Amino acid sequence: MNQTWRQSLLTSPWSRNLPGDVQSEIMAAASSHRLEQDAEVIRQGAPFSGLICLLTGEMHVIGTARCGDELLLGVLRPGDWTGFLAALDQGCYAFSVRAMIECRVARLDAAATQRIFERDLARFKLLLAPELAVSRGTYHYFVETAYRPPMLRLAERMIGLGRWPYSVAPGEASRLEKISQTDLANATRLSRQTINACLGRLAEQGIVKVGYRTVEVIDLYRLGLIATGDLVLE
Repeated sequence: MNQTWRQSLLTSPWSRNLPGDVQSEIMAAASSHRLEQDAEVIRQGAPFSGLICLLTGEMHVIGTARCGDELLLGVLRPGDWTGFLAALDQGCYAFSVRAMIECRVARLDAAATQRIFERDLARFKLLLAPELAVSRGTYHYFVETAYRPPMLRLAERMIGLGRWPYSVAPGEASRLEKISQTDLANATRLSRQTINACLGRLAEQGIVKVGYRTVEVIDLYRLGLIATGDLVLE
């Protein structure tokens, strides 16, 4: 792969707004490699080894409970970065990141991350901003989403999975693909039966298409109206 991949490092909502000198240092220090389908570029509990940027393909951010259940936390698409929490405290990764198809990723290793972002307080705040966005989103979920009717919870979570997990501003959501009903049940903490019933109603309205182990969002606009309560399905 030629060196044009380095420009892909600057396409996320986070990296494209970094100061020019920081962007230049990231592009100079990053390295890239290919991942096979189902390979993990980050393993939950492993020591911090760097920030990861997805260059091509699609990856899932997955949290694993002690009982072994997996929770879909987010979906990464080309240009998206992850690994910020472990970068901040130099602790272990809090989740795994798995390639859903063959992918190419870039890594900014631990030493480079520390050198670039721990030079002064202003730069450290740049590294902190995405994790603060996650905290705000988590608070919103517990205060609002967790107590809403199942259809609204599902719609809002599907919209959330269509965006970069660290987004500060809502922005446009991507259509979901390669997401199973089991993934959605775990992500919303709703039963498989409830998810199945909600998706059936959405499919009848042409908002989603449900296939074998896949759910694809067809109409993001109407799904957004359902998530906010502005559209109620009969």
